[in-house]
Amino acid sequence: MQILDRVKELIEPFAAERGILVVDITYAREGGRRMLRVTADKEGGITMDECARLNNELGELLDRENVIDEEYTLEISSPGLDRKLKSERDFAWAVGKKVRITTYAPVEGRNSFLGTLCGLGDETLVIEEEGVSTEIPRDMVAGAKLDYKKEI
Repeated sequence: MQILDRVKELIEPFAAERGILVVDITYAREGGRRMLRVTADKEGGITMDECARLNNELGELLDRENVIDEEYTLEISSPGLDRKLKSERDFAWAVGKKVRITTYAPVEGRNSFLGTLCGLGDETLVIEEEGVSTEIPRDMVAGAKLDYKKEI
């Protein structure tokens, strides 16, 4: 079993018991060090204190289970206000929210869309901009994220 698979298998239920959703997990070498990054969130947002507590608890769990047999750094963070949307779960969570979507090639003459994600099809995302709906083929999506702009 791959390290990421084993980490995910341990971390997701552990976090869920605490009302926390694991958004993403990456494990990579950076600057000669191994980094295990876990992006976590919860309803209403996750605080820095909760990230720190989760870091300590998950670190103990991973050490106890001896999942990674080399030195690594564990980092827990929130997805931020401009959260990237990657998985089906991310898109389902974002329905009704303002999003920014870019495409690999033009869809209806454009590569960039900013509006409310109002629907998900098996092969499309539906975004509404100023009352006009556009279906974007999922295989054309180059990037998607929440669009958070604080009103001044």
